[in-house]
Amino acid sequence: MKNIIAINPGATSTKIAFYQDNKLVWKEDILYESEALDKFDKVFDQFDMRLKDIEEYLSKHGIDKIDVVVGRGGLIGPVKPGAILVTDELINHLQFNPVVEHPSNIGAKLAKSLMDKYGNGGPAYVYDPVTVDSMRDVSRITGIKGIERTSTGHHLNMRAVARKVAEDLGKPYNEINLVIAHLGGGSTASAHEKGEIVDFVSDDEIMFSAERSGGMPLKSIVKKIKEMGIDDFNHLARKKAGLQSLCQTADLRVVEKRIEEGNKEAALAFDAMALGIAKTLAALATSVNGPIDMVCMTGGMAHSKALCEAVSKRVSFIGPFKAYPGEFELEALALGGLRVANKEESYQVLEFPNK
Repeated sequence: MKNIIAINPGATSTKIAFYQDNKLVWKEDILYESEALDKFDKVFDQFDMRLKDIEEYLSKHGIDKIDVVVGRGGLIGPVKPGAILVTDELINHLQFNPVVEHPSNIGAKLAKSLMDKYGNGGPAYVYDPVTVDSMRDVSRITGIKGIERTSTGHHLNMRAVARKVAEDLGKPYNEINLVIAHLGGGSTASAHEKGEIVDFVSDDEIMFSAERSGGMPLKSIVKKIKEMGIDDFNHLARKKAGLQSLCQTADLRVVEKRIEEGNKEAALAFDAMALGIAKTLAALATSVNGPIDMVCMTGGMAHSKALCEAVSKRVSFIGPFKAYPGEFELEALALGGLRVANKEESYQVLEFPNK
């Protein structure tokens, strides 16, 4: 039996879980007030604090031996899906040359540090990083040479959902076609063809979300940037847009309550968001060769039965619909690590050019 720790460092929390083989034994959310994190200039400055807090929970649960630790993969750059061995080179890359500064970048170092202490220095891994990229070249092209579409988003959770769909259908993942939307503060979506993500919609394309603007008319964007400046516009589009802009709240439950009370503005915003999600799923379906076996929604907003119903009605022509509410990231990390430990799946070793 393998003792497995999964670690998912986020903006205001570190989520950890302990699995024995494929069975969840316990999980914990280590929460941080924003004031406690504001004193750190960079994400890696939080490392000692986050590691100490994780070790306190391991002690609380009597954990003194670990066989596998898997951390959330950070913004490494384009990589293949699956497991990646944590090396000093990978840690240095995530610390000094990440695509974007993000809390998930310290997942690799946390995993290796725990294996050094509790796993006799055995291998640690990250799994399905944020920047997994198996998009077809044709899907990257835009109308301006040198500007390409990217595959950056909720790969870990959407591939976990894809595996659940395959299990529900009684088929291998590499034999089915899916389109999946992950809906939350930022929303992304993916097209899966026979086990590969062949196209991807990032959180700045098509659908808006709780806090992100999604795609907008270019002429209007240029005008707005001229009015308010690039930094303020970026903050608006990434933090204060979507439901936050339209309804002055990022909480979908609040929006739904307003709709029940007869608020027409909230109802219109809700319908527009559902339409945007449906458009995204429909667009991705055209990138898949063959019929779609399942159209899926996941993430926090997939808990909304009303939203799922509104989207499912619009995408019924594509294929059957099913919601997988919430996120399955800790489970995906742990089970990915288990497959590697059992030699059911190989791992990658990344090399980075000297900079």
